[in-house]
Amino acid sequence: MTFLFSPDVQPPALEPAAVRREYAAQIEAALTRQLYRGSGPPTLLMLLSGLSCVGLLWGHAHDLLLGALLGWLTLLALLRLWQTVAFQRASAAEQAAPNWRHTFLLGAAASGMTLAAVGVLLMPLAGPRLQALIYGLLAAAIISASVSYAASLRTFLAFAIPGLLPSSLFLLRHGDPELQGWGVLGLILLPALSVSAWQINRGWQRNLLRRFQNQALLEYQEQARRASVQTNLELAGEVRQRQRVEAELRTAQRALEERVSERTRALTASELARRQEEAERRYLADHDALTGLANRSLLLQRLEEVATRPPQHDREVALLHLDLDRFKRLNDSLGLAAADGILRETARRIEGCLHQAELIARIAVDEFAILLEVHADGDGLEPLARHLLALLRQGMAVGEQELVISASLGIALLSGAGGDPARLLNQATIAMRHAKQLGGNSVQFYRDSLQGGSRERLLLEAQLDKALARGQLEVFYQPRLTLGAERLRSAEALVRWRHPDYGLLAPGSFIALAEETGQINAIGDFVLRRACAQARAWQREGLAELSVSVNISMQQLRQADFVAGVAAVLAETELPAPLLELELTETQLSDNVEDVAAQFRRLRALGVRLAIDDFGTGYSSLGYLKHLPVDVVKIDKTFIRELDGSEQGGDAAITRAIIAMGHSLGLEVVAEGVEQPAQLDFLRRHGCDEIQGYLISRPVEAGAFAALLRAQGREVGVPA
Repeated sequence: MTFLFSPDVQPPALEPAAVRREYAAQIEAALTRQLYRGSGPPTLLMLLSGLSCVGLLWGHAHDLLLGALLGWLTLLALLRLWQTVAFQRASAAEQAAPNWRHTFLLGAAASGMTLAAVGVLLMPLAGPRLQALIYGLLAAAIISASVSYAASLRTFLAFAIPGLLPSSLFLLRHGDPELQGWGVLGLILLPALSVSAWQINRGWQRNLLRRFQNQALLEYQEQARRASVQTNLELAGEVRQRQRVEAELRTAQRALEERVSERTRALTASELARRQEEAERRYLADHDALTGLANRSLLLQRLEEVATRPPQHDREVALLHLDLDRFKRLNDSLGLAAADGILRETARRIEGCLHQAELIARIAVDEFAILLEVHADGDGLEPLARHLLALLRQGMAVGEQELVISASLGIALLSGAGGDPARLLNQATIAMRHAKQLGGNSVQFYRDSLQGGSRERLLLEAQLDKALARGQLEVFYQPRLTLGAERLRSAEALVRWRHPDYGLLAPGSFIALAEETGQINAIGDFVLRRACAQARAWQREGLAELSVSVNISMQQLRQADFVAGVAAVLAETELPAPLLELELTETQLSDNVEDVAAQFRRLRALGVRLAIDDFGTGYSSLGYLKHLPVDVVKIDKTFIRELDGSEQGGDAAITRAIIAMGHSLGLEVVAEGVEQPAQLDFLRRHGCDEIQGYLISRPVEAGAFAALLRAQGREVGVPA
C-alpha cells in the first residue's frame, strides 16, 4: 500500500504480524478484560454444581469429606468473584498489568483442579443414577468455563486439562465399568472442548486484529489530517505573501504611472518625461518599494564591485546579515499592515545607526544586509553590531500596541571568504542562522566550524522527530529550596534528550529546533504528563507534598484546547492542581499579552499556579505584572551571577527591587542560578522566598531526586 503524504505522516500498520507487534500489550489487555468480564457466570455455575453434587450425596456417606469440599468450593468461588470485582474497580492502566493475567491463570487452574477433585472423590461414592447427575453437573460447569476462558488458550488449557485429564485417567483405572465409562467420556470431552475453544479463540483474535487495524487507520487518518492542515496553512501563508507583494507592485506601478502622467501633462518636452519614467523604473528595479532600501539585486551588484577593488592593508569589508526574530508569528498575529510598519521602522533604525554603511538592503521578507568598510582588525565591529541590536530592542509603537522586536545578526569578512561575493553572503547567512539557534538577539561571527554545525542541525532535526517515540526524551528535576523552612518543597521539570550519538543533550540544543518544526507541542505535553505523574508518585510514597514546575511555550499556550489538556492531565494523574506550576519565559510575552492573560485566567480557574520565568530581561516587565494573573516571578540568573554578598552594584539593586516589588504585589519570588554561598546569603537577607541553582543541586533524574527527598529529615547541605 502506498501513502502519498509527507515523511512526517507514518503509514499505518495493517499487516496482521505488524499489528500484533505494535499493539501486543493492548491486545493482551483486551483479552484479560474479556476473561474477567466472562468469569462471573462460570464461577457461580461451578459453585452451584459443586453444591448440587454435595447435596446429592449428603447423608449417604463421608459427610466430613463432603463438608470439606463444600467449604473449599465456597472459598474458591468467593476468591474468584472478589478477584473479578477488584479487577473491574482498577483503572485501565492498572488492568493492563501482567499480574492480573497471572492471577486469573492461577484461579482458572485452581478451579479446574477443584472440579477434578470433586469428580475423583464423589463419583466412586454414588450409584449409577447419581453418577450421571454428578458428572452432568461437573461437565456443565467445565463446558461453561471453557467457553468463557477460550478468549485465552493458555487460560483454557490451564482450566480444562487439570479439570478433565486427571479425573478421567483416575476413573479409567478404577475397576468399576460404570466409572471407566465416565472416564472415557471425559477423555472424549477434552479434545472436543479444545477444538471449540480454538475456534472461539480464532474468532476473538480476528475481531481484535480488525479492531486494532481500524485503530491504526484512524491514527493514520488523524496524522494525515494534521499534515493536510499544516500544508494548507503554509500554502495560505505563501498566497498571502504573494498577494501582498503583488499589491505593493500594483501600488508602486499606479504611483509611477500617475507621476509620469502628471509630468507629461506639465512638460512640453516629451524627452524629459521619458527620461523621468526611465529613472523611476531603474529605481524600482534596484530598491525595495516598502522600505526604500536597496534590494537583493543591487546588493549583489555592489558586492561584485567591492570584490574587484584593489585590497587595502588597513581596511576590511564586512557583511552583516540581520534577521528579525519571531517575525512570522508577529505577521500572523497582527496582520500585514502592522508587519509592514515593523519593517519600515526597522529599516529607519538601521539607517540611523549605520549611516556610514556603503549599502543597506532588504534581501527577504524580514532579512536585511549591511555592507560596511571597517578597520582591518575589526575591533569596533562587534560593539557596533550589539549597539544596533540594542537599538532594535527599544519599544516600537505599531497601531495601538507597543512591541519589543529583537533580531539575530551574522557577520562575515570578505577576506575570510577568499574575496568571493557569493561565499561572503553565504557565510554571513550561516552565522546569522547560528545566532538564531542560540535563541536570537545575539551576534555571531562566521567561523569554519559553523558549516559543519549547519549539517549537524539538519541531522538533529530529522532525529528529533523520532526521539519521543523512541523513548530518548527524559525528564530531570532541579530542586527549589524554600528559604524560610530550609526544605525542598518544589522542583522544576527539565527535559533532556539522551541522544544515541551525542549523549545527554540539554534543552538549549534542541528546544528552539522543536519550536521551529512544530514538535514543541508534543514534547511539552510529554514533559507535563511525566512531571505530574512523578509528583503524584512521590506524594503517594509519602516522600513530600511536592509542587512541580513545568515550562510551557507560546505555541502550546496558543492551542485552543491547551487548558482542557492541562485539566485532563491533572485528572489522569490525580495531582492536585495547586501542586502544578506553569512557567512562561518573559521574552515570549511580547507577542500578545492580552491573549496570554486570557489563557492564564482559565488556567488560574483550574487552581494551577503561574510563573514568569527570566523576569527582568524583557522590555515591559512591570506591564506584564499589571496584566497577567501570576503567582510567582523568577529572577533571571543574569542578575544573580554577579552578586557577591555586598549591597553595591546594579545587579544587587535590581534584585532587591524585584523582591520588594514581588512581595508588594503578593507574589512569591524565586531566584535562579544560585551557585555561591554569598549569593544565598544576599537573597536570604532580603527575603527571597525560594532559590534554585547548582549550590543546591544540578537537575537530576527522578531516582536521584527521590533520594534528596528521603534525606529531608537530615541537613539539606546548604548553609543555614
